[in-house]
Amino acid sequence: MNTSILSFALLAGVAMLQAGTPVPPAEKNPAPTTPAATFGGSFMERSKLTGDWGGFRDDLAKHGLTIDLDGLYTFQGVANGGTKLGSSTGNLFWGALALKLDTDKAGLWPGGFLKVRLEGRGGDNVQGRAGNISPVNNYSLLPLVPGTIGDSAWALTELSYTQLFSEHFGVSFGLMNITSGDSNPIAGSMIANDRFMNTSFLFSAAESAVIPTVTLGGALIFLPSKHVHGSVIVAGSTETAGNNPFDLYQGTTFGTEWTFKYELGERPGGMTVGGLYSINRPRADLGADARLFFANTIHTGKLLTTDSDAWSIYWNGYQYLQGDEKKGWGVFARLGFGDGEVNPVRFNMAAGIGGTSPLPGRETDRWGLGLYYIDIADLNVLQALNVQHETGAELFYNIALTKWAHLSLDAQIVDSAISHADTAVVLGTRLVINF
Repeated sequence: MNTSILSFALLAGVAMLQAGTPVPPAEKNPAPTTPAATFGGSFMERSKLTGDWGGFRDDLAKHGLTIDLDGLYTFQGVANGGTKLGSSTGNLFWGALALKLDTDKAGLWPGGFLKVRLEGRGGDNVQGRAGNISPVNNYSLLPLVPGTIGDSAWALTELSYTQLFSEHFGVSFGLMNITSGDSNPIAGSMIANDRFMNTSFLFSAAESAVIPTVTLGGALIFLPSKHVHGSVIVAGSTETAGNNPFDLYQGTTFGTEWTFKYELGERPGGMTVGGLYSINRPRADLGADARLFFANTIHTGKLLTTDSDAWSIYWNGYQYLQGDEKKGWGVFARLGFGDGEVNPVRFNMAAGIGGTSPLPGRETDRWGLGLYYIDIADLNVLQALNVQHETGAELFYNIALTKWAHLSLDAQIVDSAISHADTAVVLGTRLVINF
């Protein structure tokens, strides 16, 4: 059944968001609006490497248009274990250009936000040699253009419009980027570049079988209070990054996600809970989505042929034990559950500690330590290949060299779900520059 025309007509009327939709803070809580930006200052103190462009960048921001250009370089090596497949070292280059137009500041109408995002990557990665199913470098996936993992790729990954009708309600629709969803302020999200590198700490693995990273969609946005926000989503179920989204629109995912914030002992905390249900999507190749890297095990065609419905539910929570998000540390956890019949992930969890650095004068540094577990479903093809469960740990320290440059030091150890992979030790660095 081809649902693209029917579904997108619904999307245009219903509009989209979920925790998976990248809604900036000003859109989640529209009052007050973002203050006037200033990108100037001394070389070491400015927020962007290239500064304010002689005042032109500041002037654009005052009139509603912000331009962000980010670059990332990662070097990783498999110090021990893993598989004999692939290189033991990898150098990854990644970049993104993001434009956002605030229609109110532009003198058009209040409450409107237009967003455009381009992403590209080059180089290689160590995922094939590491041998685990949870990628050790999240940015080796982005943009998630089908069939390009390990190769260069670029894509238009967002072209969306959000309209807030009040402080409590809005809609969003278009080509949506889902990578900021299932976000946790301590652990991060798929789009975070100053926290964990392993994808299992950045989102629940059970979601990957149900919703892509880039797709056509629309949602209703609910903002009942500053402590609660939620959404109802209708979106495509098939990854469209780097391709015509209308040509690849297959299946429809329905979902909802709600975030709650609170205080315990005068310390901030919160949780996010969500659910996804996917229909009418052909599910033919377990190795097609690199967010679950089965490629080391699965080397032949269509191993699972079904268009059965799939679902997942997920939760993440955090609690600061000292201070808050700007200066403090605390604990976090993630849980995800899949149907276990179509979804290859039956259960996943991650937990750990992290926050800003306690070292004097290093308050803008970040650190984190976590453990994850993925329980693979009893699908016949995975049982035959002896794919079972996976456990891993990660420790990172992110150094703020300047406001526009950050360097992460990262160490991971993974006991893979893949039987022929030895326990892998992966060491790496990541340099991020905001231009």
